[in-house]
Amino acid sequence: MLWIVLLEFVQGFKERPQNIVELTQILSGYEYKGLWKSQNNEQQFHYLTVEQGDAYMIFQTNDTSHNGQDEIIDRLEFQLLNPKYTELKQVVGIFHLTNYSETDISFENSSLINYTTAYKFRRNYNSRDNCEIVYNVSIEFNENTYDKDHANIKVQLYTQNKANDSHCDVNIKMDLTYDNTNYLLEIIMYCTMSVLICFTQFLCVTKLCKALLENVEDASKISLAAVGFLTVQDSYICMQNLYKALIHYQYFQYFVLPAFFYFLLATTCDMKLIWIVWRSRHLEDLFDQQRMKRAITYFFAQFYFSLIFYFILMYYFNTYNWFICLTGLNLLPQIIHNIRLGNNPKFISYFIFGILFPSMIYQIYYRACPSNIVGFEPSLAFCMIFLSEYLLQIIILYIQFKLGPRSFIPKCFLPKQYKYLRTLNIQEDENECAICLTSLTEDPFDQEAPTDKLIIKQAMLTPCSHWFHPSCLRSWIDIKMQCPTCRSELPPLLE
Repeated sequence: MLWIVLLEFVQGFKERPQNIVELTQILSGYEYKGLWKSQNNEQQFHYLTVEQGDAYMIFQTNDTSHNGQDEIIDRLEFQLLNPKYTELKQVVGIFHLTNYSETDISFENSSLINYTTAYKFRRNYNSRDNCEIVYNVSIEFNENTYDKDHANIKVQLYTQNKANDSHCDVNIKMDLTYDNTNYLLEIIMYCTMSVLICFTQFLCVTKLCKALLENVEDASKISLAAVGFLTVQDSYICMQNLYKALIHYQYFQYFVLPAFFYFLLATTCDMKLIWIVWRSRHLEDLFDQQRMKRAITYFFAQFYFSLIFYFILMYYFNTYNWFICLTGLNLLPQIIHNIRLGNNPKFISYFIFGILFPSMIYQIYYRACPSNIVGFEPSLAFCMIFLSEYLLQIIILYIQFKLGPRSFIPKCFLPKQYKYLRTLNIQEDENECAICLTSLTEDPFDQEAPTDKLIIKQAMLTPCSHWFHPSCLRSWIDIKMQCPTCRSELPPLLE
């Protein structure tokens, strides 16, 4: 019995709709895609600047089934692009449908239209319900098959009385068919890319945290701003995927997966890395509970303010190429940190390529892939500038590692440097280096017999008045910028 019912149900769609209720069952709720074309040389709605572009439409119902009546099509909602990408100019409108003709399967009448215009998140909500148009909506079915896949919808809109509202000057035609684009494949590819990037960042952040905790790397040499910006970016990607999951509820299970992984990355690994780097700058506060509370409160206030501020900026400017180029300068805080402290930074490859580099892939995907899921217009110039920007930052970091953090800065712009190397003039009770515990007058790396050793005439004096061998202090400063004796901060050693 079940297969007979299913057969009759399928056959019902192959019969010509006899009334608007049957037409509603065929077309309601499905999206149709095609082209709109201007019928004159003027700008449509005094806004669209091209003569044709992509068009989308969907039939809406009156939703009166709860009153014991059948749902019927009574509205048509359309979207006109200028010409094909949603980030460019577009017009979204809706008007009521009446005068259904069962003979021609069409609607023809005049109606008040309500439309809005948008361009790169500059929303102009012009609710022009006094704008009257004449419409003709006809539905044709190919191959005498009456279902959504074989429906060809032709829409014509034109203004009859332009005197009422000059912004309603419109004369266009739309030719649309059922939109059977395989969005699922694009979404699966995007979500797979997001999960792989998140997994790469997770491994790199975990490795960096382990190296910092085991003192393999010095946390004070890593920029807190760079790490914080990374956490803010990961939080934004999490919220972006969650927003897509809620908006496109039919694909919720796909978008929620990268959103969940990025939530774990931002709240666990990234925050742990921030804590390690922040703690290295506040070791003296660890022994004072009140100072520690104030420092932590101030830090989290700064972090959450930056997070909210970044979200607001991305909401309004994420479609502007110049703004995305600015966000690509996420290695700049590390470069400035090296210059400001003057320390000799290590070129930590998994920090640069594994943490900061993956964040670039999203913007390249949005601006290089023609079928990206957000509808951004591809831009070869942006991709070249964005990649060159990253490459330049990496080159500068490598130069700092090889030649020194301030090697490319003219000396006239450098601050006054502390001079460590002094002529040896010490008292009897200060004749040992606190690092190697040997006499300052002897070279700790000399392998000759004691009688043949050369007497060292120079040693290094810190601002806190502690003497050390030059070779010992250089090795120490490469690890920590603190005095080995009293743990006070040391100025950069530049030679």
